[in-house]
Amino acid sequence: MPHDTLVSWRTFALFVLFPPAALVAIVFFPVTVLVLFWLYQRGKHRELAERRN
Repeated sequence: MPHDTLVSWRTFALFVLFPPAALVAIVFFPVTVLVLFWLYQRGKHRELAERRN
């Protein structure tokens, strides 16, 4: 690797790729929590309906 560069290509690639990955994680974490909560509520309501019958 030449020594006249400020940063290596590997460091530059991590800098470019990591922020989009962080944004995806920030977006999908609440979505995941909402889906898990929805599945829990759906199962709870189905069990209550089965107990009534």
